Amino acid sequence: MTASRVKEKEPGSVESKKPEKAYVAKRGNVFTETAQFLRDVAIEHRKITWPEMPQIVRETWSVLVLVACITVLVLAFDWVLGQAIFGPLEHFARLYGAGRS
Repeated sequence: MTASRVKEKEPGSVESKKPEKAYVAKRGNVFTETAQFLRDVAIEHRKITWPEMPQIVRETWSVLVLVACITVLVLAFDWVLGQAIFGPLEHFARLYGAGRS
């Protein structure tokens, strides 16, 4: 004889449920939505913590130094590639008289 077993729900087990209907927000008046948005912006603005002046100066200098280093690296890379590619081209152009009438 075969008896069918009914599984009992174990404590802490997760049952699969059908997904609930999605919440659909009603759209209100454009002016009330805009006013609510601005109120939310004001609330979030009060939560901002601004850095101290020494931190601002330190981070500004680090950004400026980093930008200057990257600029020098790009300048050097451009010069090397320019000399490697266009140097031989100009040399052959002078040898074979390019540009002469």
